[in-house]
Amino acid sequence: MARSVVTIIMVSLSILLLVGFRMQIEKIRAQVRAFGLDNLLIVENITEQDIANGQSSDRFRSIRKWGDLFTARVLMTSATGSNGRNATVVAYDDADIVGLLPYLRYGHEIFVLSRNMPPGLLVDYNVQQTNLRGIALDPGDRVAQILQGDTLFVPIQQAAELVKSGYSMIYYLERHKDAPEIADLSEAVRYVVRADGSGKVDIKNAEMLRERLNKMEEQQTVMRFWLAIILGSALALIYGVLSILEFRQSMYVSALLRSFGVSPIMLVLRTIIENVIIVNSVTFGVIWLLAHYHDTIFKALKVNAVSNITELYWGSETMWIIIAANLGILVSCIPVFLALRKPVGSILE
Repeated sequence: MARSVVTIIMVSLSILLLVGFRMQIEKIRAQVRAFGLDNLLIVENITEQDIANGQSSDRFRSIRKWGDLFTARVLMTSATGSNGRNATVVAYDDADIVGLLPYLRYGHEIFVLSRNMPPGLLVDYNVQQTNLRGIALDPGDRVAQILQGDTLFVPIQQAAELVKSGYSMIYYLERHKDAPEIADLSEAVRYVVRADGSGKVDIKNAEMLRERLNKMEEQQTVMRFWLAIILGSALALIYGVLSILEFRQSMYVSALLRSFGVSPIMLVLRTIIENVIIVNSVTFGVIWLLAHYHDTIFKALKVNAVSNITELYWGSETMWIIIAANLGILVSCIPVFLALRKPVGSILE
């Protein structure tokens, strides 16, 4: 029972940490896939003072010649809906219409992009004492990655006063195949920012996410290796102590068996086999249970679960942990090997 409890605790902690590492990496991989390898996202924060100083909000629109450009002017306010849900407010003008054609073709100049409401539903909103009615539309996968949650789109003429308080200007470019590389486009944007000497601009592309992914994978490879080493060492220490205590209790019986001609090797093998069976049975059982209840465990921890459970729980690093546990068993038997060298006569006398 002592061995089983120790193994359950150690293996559970190790596997949960390991799965947590893998889920972080998988999350970034999913972001890279969703963002797209040939896409560029620019977010420029324009304050009220910037507007007063005459800073242009259109200085990056020229990148539209290199691909399909979606732009959104996200205001520093929110709209309260009649359905009890708040929505981010976006003001658009004529320059933004090209990217909004998939939504404006329905004939409504005020619309809300949402995956929480059925398309075609009319919803009333209040934006700083102004009442607006918009139709719910599905944002599509691309825009859903850029704008999180419900987003109310309003013509800029109806939000002119709100725009003066500042906003975030979003540019999302889907690069054409014959356009300059994303890295070159990103550097061109940085050059404009350095030349102007104004504005707070954040640039994101898949290359940056990929660099972050590679760095995290390198770090976690080392962490997973040391995790396996620590687990093996801990099991070796604990199992060693348990083996010594158990051997002292059964030392007389072992000596008696040896006096009857039982080989010390058989006694050693009995200890090894017993520990191997216990550790591996418990280890594989714990991993199976954690994998079976993966969604429940990580939902309780408020972490999004990943669908590929087999890859999460039975990857190569899991084998490292199992191997480390078995090596720990062998090391833990060393005290028993040494104790069996004690003469039988000195024990039975």
